Amino acid sequence: MIFFYIVILVASVPIIRFLLAPESSNKIFVFSFSFIVLGLSLFAFISKFSFIGSVQEHLIADEIKEAIYDNRIVEPRYLKKFTKLIPDNDKITWLEDSIIYAIENNSLMTAEQLVEFSEPIFTEAGLQLQFYSLFSILRDKKFPAFRNSKIITAIDLPPECIFNSLSILALIDNGPAVPIGQKTSEDPNLRSISISNIDALIPGFDLASALINGKKILIKAALKCNNNLSYSSTFLPQNTKKNTLIFSGKINEKDWSVNPQ
Repeated sequence: MIFFYIVILVASVPIIRFLLAPESSNKIFVFSFSFIVLGLSLFAFISKFSFIGSVQEHLIADEIKEAIYDNRIVEPRYLKKFTKLIPDNDKITWLEDSIIYAIENNSLMTAEQLVEFSEPIFTEAGLQLQFYSLFSILRDKKFPAFRNSKIITAIDLPPECIFNSLSILALIDNGPAVPIGQKTSEDPNLRSISISNIDALIPGFDLASALINGKKILIKAALKCNNNLSYSSTFLPQNTKKNTLIFSGKINEKDWSVNPQ
């Protein structure tokens, strides 16, 4: 903006000299024309109705689209302009649309950069789930095999239990208390239960994320009975020989611990 003012000032010097010169003719015409041109230039840049801002937005949008087409990073100067020029209310929409578009076009380099750039913008509590959803979409595109990962737990109920419900939690061993998957069943004929990425409480913080980062998974089972009994069991599932992304485990009758009344 300062540079623009300097250009306007420099451009005004010969006009002023012409107007002050005693031998100059058509001064009114030159003054009027110069006033209109310089006035429109100032209006375009500093007025609240400035159309230059719209031009800048188009330049930013074009750079992001070109980066997506070429699967390259967006030049940092355009991201700085994005932060400065795009209204806060529009930033989320811009980024969501750009990230999804990049993923759909297999421009994963661009998508990863935009996701990383977006994280501090999605800081409000209501926007964090949107960010995690974008992250999980990108991750599933980058690591498609992990989308089908799951844990299958076979169940043998203790004979003393009159079944009411069974809850399964999948957690990262020695990790956060927030489960990467949770499932509950009230089916009395239940003999196995599975947990997959769709059972995550937080999009992106799921089984696939844990496996990609090489984390061990811990299963906690809670069994509730109608005869005022409840049981619990914990185990580390093991991946099957046929598929390293499918884990299995079994809770036998003797593996249940009676919870204190």
